[in-house]
Amino acid sequence: MTGPTGYYRIRFAADPVQLIFFRGGLNAWLEQLRWPEADRVDVVLAVSEACTNAVDHAYAAGVPGEVEVVGRLVVGACERRIVVVVRDEGRWRDPGDGPGYGLRAVHECMDQVRIRHDGGGTVVTMTSRPVPLLDGVADEPAVEPADEDRVTRLRAH
Repeated sequence: MTGPTGYYRIRFAADPVQLIFFRGGLNAWLEQLRWPEADRVDVVLAVSEACTNAVDHAYAAGVPGEVEVVGRLVVGACERRIVVVVRDEGRWRDPGDGPGYGLRAVHECMDQVRIRHDGGGTVVTMTSRPVPLLDGVADEPAVEPADEDRVTRLRAH
């Protein structure tokens, strides 16, 4: 991600430690878009669960792999949505008795979820619930506050 945009992309090693850094970046992007807090938490949780599934299940033990996350802002006439795609190049493992808790959380937090898997990996496409358009001239992302402003804002809550 470079500056405030309607587009987010990150590719990281399928390592649980990397999930921490990814979540922070996704949350910061949504904050720049002035995404409502409750909806932002849902998006971060859903995408985090999809990424965690990729990290935990896509690659056999000891086999290196990567997870790619691409998000984009979609602005309609009356609402905004986020569409996020999580992709891995690992092997799909049938959940057996149906989706586990992670996939259930993904479905609960997002408006639409599609999962496609084949020999090339798994792709999870998630569309957020609609949120209101921003007030003002246009749906411009918010400019990221300076670090000292962020610290002050965090302490105030």
